[in-house]
Amino acid sequence: MPYYISPPPQGPLTRIIAAIVTVFALIGAFMIGMAALLVVGGIALVAGLVIWLRVLWIKHQLRKSGVDLDAGVRTRKHQKSGHVIEAEYTVVSKGDNQKEE
Repeated sequence: MPYYISPPPQGPLTRIIAAIVTVFALIGAFMIGMAALLVVGGIALVAGLVIWLRVLWIKHQLRKSGVDLDAGVRTRKHQKSGHVIEAEYTVVSKGDNQKEE
């Protein structure tokens, strides 16, 4: 025989009242959970906005100081003249694996 801390209600009126109280308790828990989710979501949204604005400000400061942030992103057709380094070279030694003929 199971032992209950508080036995289940026996009469139909007490069962109806227990069901109503249970429904209100579940609705209250859901409402508190939604409020907590909104608070946490709002804090995350504000933190993300602050981080995004900070990154934009840092990029602005770097561009203002003369740093080219897009130098590594440009393709060959978008590069301005002066960005390509041309050079000639001479082989000094061929290495140990190759014999000179």
